Amino acid sequence: MPNRFIFSLRFSSKVFLKMAVLAFAMIVFMTLFRLNLYFLSVFHATPDAAFVEFAQSFLAGFRFDLLIFGFLFIPLYFLVMIQAVLQKWPRAGFVFYKVYFTTVWFLICALTFVDFFHFAKYGKRMRFADYSSWNLEGWLEQFKSLPPNQSWIFCIITVLLFSLGYMLVKSLKFGDWKDEYSPQAGSKFEILWRALLPLVLIVLAARGTVEAHHLALEHSEVSLDKVINEMALNAVWCFDK
Repeated sequence: MPNRFIFSLRFSSKVFLKMAVLAFAMIVFMTLFRLNLYFLSVFHATPDAAFVEFAQSFLAGFRFDLLIFGFLFIPLYFLVMIQAVLQKWPRAGFVFYKVYFTTVWFLICALTFVDFFHFAKYGKRMRFADYSSWNLEGWLEQFKSLPPNQSWIFCIITVLLFSLGYMLVKSLKFGDWKDEYSPQAGSKFEILWRALLPLVLIVLAARGTVEAHHLALEHSEVSLDKVINEMALNAVWCFDK
């Protein structure tokens, strides 16, 4: 009869998978934010740019978004692994994961919202210095400087995407780890891949590349037009730059 540890480890794989699906959905929402940025701002500023440049910018943007969630998953990996080893899966832990993702998604939406108006005015993402000097009066000035339809459309889209992300988090159900009980014994290979595969994927996501150097600003430079290159970045990545 297999021991309880393999049941707990199998359940950890299910937890990782559910959180990975949620993270992927949020990355898709971040892509939709970028798509709105394109239609509401970048498209009008780069009328002569080739389609392939925009496609490359969105592809690079996906990598930068994936990088953010790679870093966000690092503490989650160790928490889930600790629970798997201890064979303890209290409901409070699942509540924490939901609060974690809700907080993360709120911050992503908030930074993206503030960044949009800066981008629309200056054609570039906000950096740490811009966030440090940010104030409500300056934001209102940026808000009013845009055509009203653009400002309100992005406000509505931000609320909509945040709500969709929140509903996904709220509907997240992990089940009971005892559901993984089965007469199938776990091999050493199964233990190894269930423990290490999530870590390998998280590290690759956090690096953003399989190259020797991690994802950096130069990976966003897909065009001679700086606006298109800046669109590939995201507000979270630029926050500490």
